[in-house]
Amino acid sequence: MNPSQKSIVRPWQPLEFDEQQAAVLASEANLNPWIARLLVQRGIATAAEAHAFLEPRMLDLLQPEEIPDIDVAVEMILAVRDAGGTIAVFGDYDVDGISGTAVLLEMLKHLGVETVHRLPNRVSDGYGLHPQVIDGFAEAQVDLIVTVDGGSNDLEALQRAQQLGIEVIVTDHHPVHQVFEGVPLVHPDRPDRPSPSRGLCGAGVAYKLCWALAREDAGGEKVDDRTRDLLVELLAFTSLGTVADVVPLVGENRIIVKHGLRALAATRRPGLEALMEICRVDRQQLDAVDIGFRIGPHLNAAGRIGDADEALELLLTVDRQRGQQLAQQLSTLNLQRREIETEVAEDCRQEVKDGLHPQQGPVVFARQGWHPGVVGIVAARMSEQLHRPVWVLSIEDDIARGSGRSVPELPLSDLYPVMKPLVQRIGGHAAAGGLTMLSDQIDSLRQTLAQYQTSLVVSSDPPVRLYDLELKPAQLTLSLAQEVARLAPFGQANAQPLFKISGLRTDGTPRLVGRGEEHIQVTFRGDEARIPAIWFRAAGRARELTTGGEVTVLAHIGVNQFRGLHLQLQIIDIIPAPR
Repeated sequence: MNPSQKSIVRPWQPLEFDEQQAAVLASEANLNPWIARLLVQRGIATAAEAHAFLEPRMLDLLQPEEIPDIDVAVEMILAVRDAGGTIAVFGDYDVDGISGTAVLLEMLKHLGVETVHRLPNRVSDGYGLHPQVIDGFAEAQVDLIVTVDGGSNDLEALQRAQQLGIEVIVTDHHPVHQVFEGVPLVHPDRPDRPSPSRGLCGAGVAYKLCWALAREDAGGEKVDDRTRDLLVELLAFTSLGTVADVVPLVGENRIIVKHGLRALAATRRPGLEALMEICRVDRQQLDAVDIGFRIGPHLNAAGRIGDADEALELLLTVDRQRGQQLAQQLSTLNLQRREIETEVAEDCRQEVKDGLHPQQGPVVFARQGWHPGVVGIVAARMSEQLHRPVWVLSIEDDIARGSGRSVPELPLSDLYPVMKPLVQRIGGHAAAGGLTMLSDQIDSLRQTLAQYQTSLVVSSDPPVRLYDLELKPAQLTLSLAQEVARLAPFGQANAQPLFKISGLRTDGTPRLVGRGEEHIQVTFRGDEARIPAIWFRAAGRARELTTGGEVTVLAHIGVNQFRGLHLQLQIIDIIPAPR
């Protein structure tokens, strides 16, 4: 937060749970009572469920055949391989699409398949599989096209492939509007044939396809050691897409990320090693946060403002020098992305300050020259700040393209029907979407959305925020932090536990640290113990941590392994004691 910005006071409330159920679970599963409470809050009620959650096993992954059409896809791919044909892999430009493409290419290479691949350019190609891509593959004389993380709703392209006599397999996880007849759809959440594997990301679906391919190639028997080792290694790529695509980290996704983090920590892929070094990732403490906030943004930067092929090459290269070069290129792109994003976000904030947008209802920001690669991130920031639906559009010539984001109380998808008559293309989820439209229709779109303000009004009061449990300073121990760490990996649907801790006093003067001195480092006294803490991007609230003052802290508790094992707090918010 900028020091000049006013802090926002947000009400905090405890997350409700069944105390008796937690006590029974603690007894039956022989668990720390605090951990049992956290598990019950996450919907885990039995000892068997608790042990499966705390010790996720690869053996508990569902069989690939649970996903519709995967058996058909395996047969088609191996038939092309056996005939000496060529398979084209078409992915997407985000981390999920890039990592899923890497997974499939590596397995096809291992199985001796001749491949070509293509990732779209966000600016020149836009999202999805287009007829001109099919034409390009036809010129390359490919025998089969396999999509990764997309293609379900690209009906024109699928029709073009049929016209040209090129077979296509679609692997995807996005909502399906219409199942296209004659094209295998390897999708865990099809409207006509949903499977228990729904919730997988695009890379997860690609991994299941690779698993099925490997098993079929082995004659339905156990795969050999070399293939098994590759499947374990490919979990590293799969975990990147799973975390970065913000799918729920429960069930199969939890298993994939838990074991994928181990594979990522042990990887000898030159590009990934170089990237983790640049990102200052401690491979001994690698977690999902490192993917979500360090590795993932660097890979995404290529698809946002550069060429996604650079990120794909970084994952696949076996050349150490090239890996280091690509890692540096992605680092440079990520810095540029952050600068561009900051500029666009500041433009939007200034428009709000200048009163150019309604104080209630959806907001549409649009401007010539904004980079289309950052509009989704900026829309998310502005939606969080304004607590309502936000669209951020980049205008080039007479076309506006952009992304929308919204808050849980106001699904963005509720707006799609009223927006469709004014746009060329629109779609997405409740929380996020994308559109393409003629720029001269933007004012009409704003007027149309303004008519729906009455049904889209949200209280101007900051939203209530929830914490898991309340602790006393004496209960803050290293052993508790180590127990809480067993609930990792944390992410969507398995948030890192947040604790309310009262009665802490600052010990010494808080320090501003980090690049630009944007973080606060502080030590608390709790009973007899001294507890170090970090508060990210909170420099503007340093004055609230007066020396010796008592505060109530909302914080994550973790283990710092620098020079031994130590308890450390990561502050999310503080509530100063009344004076």
